Amino acid sequence: MLNPRRLLTYAILALTSLVVVGGAAFGLDRLAHSGEILRGISANGVDLGGTNEADATATLLTIQEDLNTEILLVVVADNTFELTGEEVGYTLDTQAAVEEANRLGREGSVVSQFSFWAKRLFSTQQISLTGQISTDGVEERVAFFGQESNLERPFEGEIVIEGTTPQAVYPTSGQGINSRAATNIIELALNSVERPDSITLQVVEVLPTLSVTDVDSALVQARLLLNGPIDLTRTDPDFFVTLTEVQLARAFITSVETSPAANLEVGFDPAVIESILAPQRAELEAPPKDAILEIDDEDNIIIIPGRPGALIDPVLAAQAAETAARTGTRTAELPFEAGATPEVTTEDIEALGVVEKLSEFTTFHPCCAPRVENIHLFADIVDGTLVMPGEELSLNTLVGERTRERGFLPAPTIIGGKLVDTVGGGVSQFATTFYNAIFDAGLEDVTHKAHSYYFSRYPEGIEATISFPEPDLVFRNDTDAAVLIKTEYTDESITVKFFGDSGGRKVTTRSVSDRFAFRDFPTEYTADPSLDPADGEHQTLSGIRGWSVKVTRVITNADGTTDEQTWVVVYRPRPREVEVHPCLIPEGSSGYTGEECPVVETTTTTSPDTTPTTTAE
Repeated sequence: MLNPRRLLTYAILALTSLVVVGGAAFGLDRLAHSGEILRGISANGVDLGGTNEADATATLLTIQEDLNTEILLVVVADNTFELTGEEVGYTLDTQAAVEEANRLGREGSVVSQFSFWAKRLFSTQQISLTGQISTDGVEERVAFFGQESNLERPFEGEIVIEGTTPQAVYPTSGQGINSRAATNIIELALNSVERPDSITLQVVEVLPTLSVTDVDSALVQARLLLNGPIDLTRTDPDFFVTLTEVQLARAFITSVETSPAANLEVGFDPAVIESILAPQRAELEAPPKDAILEIDDEDNIIIIPGRPGALIDPVLAAQAAETAARTGTRTAELPFEAGATPEVTTEDIEALGVVEKLSEFTTFHPCCAPRVENIHLFADIVDGTLVMPGEELSLNTLVGERTRERGFLPAPTIIGGKLVDTVGGGVSQFATTFYNAIFDAGLEDVTHKAHSYYFSRYPEGIEATISFPEPDLVFRNDTDAAVLIKTEYTDESITVKFFGDSGGRKVTTRSVSDRFAFRDFPTEYTADPSLDPADGEHQTLSGIRGWSVKVTRVITNADGTTDEQTWVVVYRPRPREVEVHPCLIPEGSSGYTGEECPVVETTTTTSPDTTPTTTAE
């Protein structure tokens, strides 16, 4: 039988061992989580133990996103609405939450900290989450709830006109939701550990801002405004008009103002006063005139100055009529907006910096074909275009799609190496003219495409084609001044001119090399079974060899430096076209069938007194 004293000794030793082991585990755990949130601490069910401040903050922001998607039902009168935290700008106080999480288990005596640590081995402790909502967000949602609940808003009173006599309509109270109380209720619900399914916002009586005294004061002013006609006069130019009581009653308006103090403002509507004066505007007003940049017949650059105008200002006219009524004179000078500024001033035009002609180019064409109408329409659209410094101009973007509705006509266009009629065809003549003006002005060539085949009416190598939407012709104004584009045309020519300021830049070399890299033309066969194979080929179009040329442009700058630009233009060979019987199409050519040509049969007859004869069938 064990001695009781010995049993007590064993118990003390066991307890001491447990304390030592537990203390060691506690110490090691604390050391392992130095600078981190202790184990067993969570927020909204999410474990934060072992995370540092940055990671804990990121976790809390994720929790905020989840909380902000939860729907809270809001009851107003007999109506139920949905509300989320996101709609009212709910944001968690992450800093306070992290500070609380870091503080838990680290305060008090060693015994209390050990006790907290021991409890967390078998349970977790939730930290409290608090957040704030946006006042503006709440007010916006509360206003929506009130509007959708058809709450009768307070009436601020007004002055109505019966005939030409003003009458007072006094303020009445209405219904509404107290925004401050609503903010508290919503914020409390969103911050609850267990969020409620729904909350109720009370509808309360809302008093009007204005009083009976405010409306009576406005009535006195209204009677002054409508106490007889008002004369508006002017001596430069001579003018006189009477605003009758009926017209003044029609122009009368009221508005509720809250600053600097709540009151009911009365006055005249400038729009109505403007309509009353409209018949006299033509003889009274001198509208402002915009400045104009023009190019005369000799290519001189002319700035036609703008000038200010004198316009009736309806706001000032309404104010003048109000002043005349309140002072009792019933007469006022009709005010003008003197010196009304034109939209485009002389200074605006001068600032464009257009001081010289940069380039001019002309190409020629036969008169009166449909393509000429397209070229002229193209030129009319482009004429007068301004390209500001640094801007790019795309001809396709500027002119747009060519359609019959816009006046464009069908004319030949190269498609797949063949000339076919398309609406708006033939405008490559304009593109080539335009491109040469770009070339000679020394402006930046962003993109252009030469014709596939050579046309003698265009400068070899220095030419461009265009169709919609591709290929396009684009240049950039890489000067410090605006570029003005002018176009001119006759029945047999099209001219494009560029004006601006080159800053001393000049194109000093414009050259095209001799032709090289010649390529023989192919033969294209068209099968015609009606042809006699014995007749061989029937040529419909002679072929033209292809070749290449190198184009060179040298730009000499104001400081004497030069920029040389070279590129190669490749012209495709134009096929020789022939019509033949199908049997004559050689193998390897398009349309080859392997058909054999008919064999010519012969018969020979003899007679005693004749020589042999041969007949073909």
